[in-house]
Amino acid sequence: MNKELMALLQAMPDGIQDASLNGFSLLLLRQPWGELVLSRQGAQVLHFRPAGRQPLLWLSDCVQPAPAPIRGGIPLCWPWFAAHPQDPSRPFHGLARTALWDIEVKSCDSRGASLVLQPEATLGTGLVPSVTVEVIDQALQVSIATLNATDAPILLSQALHSYLAVSDVNQVVLDGLDGCEYRDKLQDGALCRQQGPLLIRQATDRIYRHDTVTRVQDTGAQRCLGIGKFGSGSTVVWNPGAAAESIADVGMAQQPAFVCVEAANTFVDPVQLLPGQQYRMGTLISILE
Repeated sequence: MNKELMALLQAMPDGIQDASLNGFSLLLLRQPWGELVLSRQGAQVLHFRPAGRQPLLWLSDCVQPAPAPIRGGIPLCWPWFAAHPQDPSRPFHGLARTALWDIEVKSCDSRGASLVLQPEATLGTGLVPSVTVEVIDQALQVSIATLNATDAPILLSQALHSYLAVSDVNQVVLDGLDGCEYRDKLQDGALCRQQGPLLIRQATDRIYRHDTVTRVQDTGAQRCLGIGKFGSGSTVVWNPGAAAESIADVGMAQQPAFVCVEAANTFVDPVQLLPGQQYRMGTLISILE
């Protein structure tokens, strides 16, 4: 976990305040229900900790300076997931995660919070996004609504690239994917079928056809996280394994501390937005036990 961010939170009283981390402008919330941190770059939740619990999200302890993408939390991949389908020279995972966003606090009290984020400037795609972040009953819900403001259909792919904090990914068991077809990106997109629970024992990069809850059983932390979702027909599961050694903001020391379980619309289930149509996708992260 990011020690600098933890120090900022420990030093602040209950309330809402602005802060900075490696050149990123942040909004910190500390309330009786717990802690929440958002970055104005990328409309990105960086941290969520329900009161009396350990953080649910992982954030790199060596975040690269702004305006690089932030490794950890819930990066927003939009309006395309992975490489651009027609132009691979365009930014990987889209435009949203390096854009600047305005944050509006709709409500924040002892019971929860609701915030809405919108881009400071148009992103030039004809699509208009809006991100909603809510804390409800010690759970975190993040959703993105996309409006097609053009007069032509547009194909959309996207992901809420959730980095879940775990005690040791090598001891984690993922339930809820049994029987689902998946594309294995580490085997040239081979079509496979999940048999039984998913164990993360090596590099994993898979896109599952899956639209329900994934349960992340973490025996080391003695907890189970539930990753629910809506508007999403793909679940992406990722951990770099040994490849983390060459990732500057991960490295082998941090690689065991997270697993990504992402609500997504990928090439498996892209969304065609008609003119004037809006589409909403979201994820709900909670502690089940």
